[in-house]
Amino acid sequence: MGSTRTAWHVLLVALLHQRGSRGFEVRSEVPLSNEPLRADYLLLRRSAGPSEPAGTLKKLWDLLPRDTIVEFKSIGRPYRRRNLDRLCSYLHLYCADEPERIERRSDLCGVLLVPSRTRSLDADVAELGLQWGNLGSGYWRLVAGAFALLVVEIDSAAEAEDDDLLRLFGHGEARTIEARRWLSQQLGAEEIAMEIHDLEGFDEVVRKLLATLPPERVLSAYAPEQRMAGLPPEQRVAGLPPEQVLLALPDDVLRALSDVYLDTLSAETRAAVRARIGR
Repeated sequence: MGSTRTAWHVLLVALLHQRGSRGFEVRSEVPLSNEPLRADYLLLRRSAGPSEPAGTLKKLWDLLPRDTIVEFKSIGRPYRRRNLDRLCSYLHLYCADEPERIERRSDLCGVLLVPSRTRSLDADVAELGLQWGNLGSGYWRLVAGAFALLVVEIDSAAEAEDDDLLRLFGHGEARTIEARRWLSQQLGAEEIAMEIHDLEGFDEVVRKLLATLPPERVLSAYAPEQRMAGLPPEQRVAGLPPEQVLLALPDDVLRALSDVYLDTLSAETRAAVRARIGR
């Protein structure tokens, strides 16, 4: 686990190979993770005492100690089994590597941001011997771990705090112009757009933005043939009155209609059909 490999490391692995139990395979310098050891976010408290009022996750900040490692699980990439173990490993590694900052374990905290609690998260909490402590409004404290651990359910916190921007990160849909404008501004910022365009979840971000817009505004950006592209015929005419469906037929089909049938149509539809077929 150490970053420095000494000559004694080489000698010890030779000893284990030569004189260790034959019932074991010995490997050295083994990567323990397929993913890089990189936490999503690190929050560093600038000063002691109560935090300044925040515009989002309002209840969180006063719960945090000096340093906090945050892991975020999104709608598109939700919590998976043993993700909590990964967060705990980050806390242990950070504590070991930052002895000057982390004088006591209470100086460090882990936060897991999830859209909502899942069965896999509940199973991991139980397996680790932790207990849920309800702090209200979607905030939970996991009790009995080596470090303070907090879980924030984004859906519940967004509703409790009426945070429309936070709703974007959960299952909810934004309800205000402010949220739509904020998301549009972020996607329009050159540095952000370049960074996220090819990342997993980008389509979900775009869907969230489109969901904040009235359907007619979204459709106005496309030509009629683009709106209908890919739809089967029955969907193209779904919801239309029979006479409007009739007007959607090709001219060759309309010419096959008898005059007796045309006389049963409304004057407006009959005139439109006769103008197209020339009789």
